[in-house]
Amino acid sequence: MNAPFIVPPLKDLCVTVVAGNFEENPTFGPLPDKYVKKVVEILPIDLPLELAGTAIIDEEYWKRRCLSRWKNMEAAPHAGSWKQLYFEKNLEDAMEQYDAALNNMDDLKRLMTYSRKFIQTVRLRQLPSHMDLTDMFECMINSPSALAVHYSLKNVGMEYDRSLFGMKLADCRTLAKCLEKSETLTYLDLSNNGLDDDKVRMLASGLVENLSITHLNLSHNKVADRGVRALAKLLDSKSVITMLELQDNQIHVEGAKSLARAFKSNQALVSVNLRLNRMGDEGCKVVCDALKSNNSLERFNLGSNSAGAETVSALVPLIRLSQSLIELDLSCNSFGPKGCEQIRKAVEQNTTLQIMDIRQCGAELDEESAISENLRARQEKRDRAKIVGRA
Repeated sequence: MNAPFIVPPLKDLCVTVVAGNFEENPTFGPLPDKYVKKVVEILPIDLPLELAGTAIIDEEYWKRRCLSRWKNMEAAPHAGSWKQLYFEKNLEDAMEQYDAALNNMDDLKRLMTYSRKFIQTVRLRQLPSHMDLTDMFECMINSPSALAVHYSLKNVGMEYDRSLFGMKLADCRTLAKCLEKSETLTYLDLSNNGLDDDKVRMLASGLVENLSITHLNLSHNKVADRGVRALAKLLDSKSVITMLELQDNQIHVEGAKSLARAFKSNQALVSVNLRLNRMGDEGCKVVCDALKSNNSLERFNLGSNSAGAETVSALVPLIRLSQSLIELDLSCNSFGPKGCEQIRKAVEQNTTLQIMDIRQCGAELDEESAISENLRARQEKRDRAKIVGRA
């Protein structure tokens, strides 16, 4: 005998009908929230993007849609929003894979224009097309707030061609023009792009007119003294740049002197990374001397710059008197036991420093331990004070 057919509740039938016809009639009408959620749970994840983006805000739907397309994704780096993650990753994929011979630029522009409502960050891990980024800035008015572009080619294998990697002068010229007009971009990452002095000078011509970028990352390039001289002009008393990353470049003494002149009048910088350059003892000393008058710097990295005794003579008063420094990395320099002892004594007189790295600088083991112990005891004291304050 066949089992009796049980008619589903009318409410469940309504939910199924609404979900089945959602593409033709994308509305939840007056449905209560709990039924809206049930509809969303059974909606197909291949709905047209413009329809889904406008009609669906439920994060579980966007999580399903993300994880069906990309593996091992997390929403945390995207403001905790799966919807933002989907739109950002979708646009990034479209731009990274764009080929003028195969794709229609108008379609990409339409995607940019629609996606701008849901996007904060664009991170391009490759851009073999070297497309004109003017199109992105014009389509995505007031967005993005963060841009990272790496001109390279993923999974190139045995077909490696050096010319496929790095920004060209023409790329720098068009981006500079975009930066002149941008009012919402706050973070710019152009690391690992083979930028030399001429390319950086071209970028600086646009950055000098920009009043929105606060975090500039030009690390792992080929920036030398002429390029740094152009960048130093951006760091005047009107500068809004708070974080500057120039690690792993080719900055020598003259470049260090250009930075030092800028640091004397700049009160906006909060973090500066000059690690892995070639400033030498003279260049490092000049920079540290200039920072004595700076009251805003909280994080400073001078590691691996061949700094020596002359730098120590400038570092000691900087550390002793600074009321802003919180983190200081001096690792992999040549201070020797005597220089490290002087630095240790200066740290003992400092009241703000929390983190310091002096490894591979010639310090005796007890000197390194004394610095670490001093900073640890200071942190424990701050932690106890916070607990007492909350109580």
